Amino acid sequence: MKFEFKGISSFEEKATPNFMGEADSHSVIKEFENIDSAIQYVNFHQGFMVTDNGKFAFVVRNIKEVR
Repeated sequence: MKFEFKGISSFEEKATPNFMGEADSHSVIKEFENIDSAIQYVNFHQGFMVTDNGKFAFVVRNIKEVR
């Protein structure tokens, strides 16, 4: 199963609490056996996810299954 991990920085969250139109939010899509495995992965990494290019890390706020 593929899961999308999304996060937004605390600065962006406070600056635009109800508007996400121009916020530069990052996301990563990874494959896991189930959502529990995805949650364990994030937990093992202290709540952080690193983008595929390795240039940005973010705190995971949402995990969603994608098809």
